[in-house]
Amino acid sequence: MQIIEKKTYGGISVKKFKKIAYIILVIIILVLAYVIYSNATKIGEDNQKEKTISEIRYLDTKFVDLFNSMNNIQTRNYKIYTAKIEESRSEESTNTSSNNSDSSGGGSSSGGDSGQSSGNSNSSQNSERSEMKPSGILTENENIDWNSVKNELELIYTSISTITMDLYQMDIKQDDILNFNKSLDDLTVSVKSENKQDTLNNLAKVYSYIPKFTEKLADDVIYKTVIKTKENIFNAYSKLDLDDWDGMKNDITEAIKTYETLLTSANIETNKQASINKAYIMLNELQNAINLKDKQVFLIKYKNLLEEINNM
Repeated sequence: MQIIEKKTYGGISVKKFKKIAYIILVIIILVLAYVIYSNATKIGEDNQKEKTISEIRYLDTKFVDLFNSMNNIQTRNYKIYTAKIEESRSEESTNTSSNNSDSSGGGSSSGGDSGQSSGNSNSSQNSERSEMKPSGILTENENIDWNSVKNELELIYTSISTITMDLYQMDIKQDDILNFNKSLDDLTVSVKSENKQDTLNNLAKVYSYIPKFTEKLADDVIYKTVIKTKENIFNAYSKLDLDDWDGMKNDITEAIKTYETLLTSANIETNKQASINKAYIMLNELQNAINLKDKQVFLIKYKNLLEEINNM
């Protein structure tokens, strides 16, 4: 009788060894697939997050412009005015041909007049002339350009559906999203009726959702703090025409308390500390303007402060 010797690897039969190798291979493939999927998902989530934060920054910029337009505040100290000028030009051409010889001056022509033609043509052109004129709080008129405000607001609506969907994808509270959209509609009604105070009130209300979205989405401590600080500044700004100086003082006090956290934060880069300190001084100067109870002084300091913190 012939004895068949079984091949083994480390005491394990070939058949069993193949089965173990196959199981290990499957496990490795599954682990690699999970890692790749997890990384792809994380990259997708990060991209979606960055996209949504960019959209929030866009809304912030637009709302700041609308706030400023209520008092004709420019981010630069001049305006560019364009005037149309009509230029007229006259061209005259005359062609005369004559076979005339009058040697005696007596008025006889041997060949007579063969022909004479003359024509005048006028043309006009429109051109534009641009001129920069100083524009400041103390020199600006109080008339609001409502047509410009309406156009800017309609421009926001072209993006709001996409922004809303992205906010839902980032797990923002549904009530906050719905209330934000409702506040935007209320703002539109105020702008349509050209009611300045209602517009300011609704602007402050719709802007109050920007810090809520930012807190959920952003990791940048400075940006989140600045947005929350601006919310309190705009609350004060919206009360200016009501002469509610006590309410404004409370709002700016809250803004200072919020902003002060940046002064003691250990996560702030050294090269940004000077700008942070400067804005803090300007914020306190805004509080002093409230103590003066002078609208123009408040607006001047508000404008300078806003320019500083928007660049942080």
